[in-house]
Amino acid sequence: MKTIEMLIECPSCNGTGLYSGMVESKDTAVICYRCNGTGAYNYSYSYNKFVKRKIKDGICRVFLKGTRYKLGLGKINFEGVGEIDMDKEGISYSEFLDGKKPKHIKKLECPLLADQDSCQKIKGFTPECNSLNGGYINIITKCKNQPNKDKCWERFEKEINI
Repeated sequence: MKTIEMLIECPSCNGTGLYSGMVESKDTAVICYRCNGTGAYNYSYSYNKFVKRKIKDGICRVFLKGTRYKLGLGKINFEGVGEIDMDKEGISYSEFLDGKKPKHIKKLECPLLADQDSCQKIKGFTPECNSLNGGYINIITKCKNQPNKDKCWERFEKEINI
């Protein structure tokens, strides 16, 4: 394990050594708790040099990140979505180790929830989604356009050439 250490400007007080927040009056300050008034902070970071991806024991299936649902194996009944056989979604761990990437679980999410970065890059995609669902959403069961999410996936895949 290697360690990087350096003396940096204190990130809590921006190098002033002083803190003035909600409790302190406009013209008063307290000594910064992090640097004890010096304005300097001794930054230390320990790390292991990357050699190769390690094996994680006990993993059977791999899914994409960010579904906003607790994932598992077998048939799971997702509230507001229905039953999904999770053994048929994602990919096996051996496929992942071979370089394959899982696909989105389209029953659990729409393109905007699944891959917001890509949606933002498609001209007009996000504003149209917000228009169809009545505003910003954070879970598929809140989307007013949920029954038509297959059309949203078609539009998304056409634009990003899947």
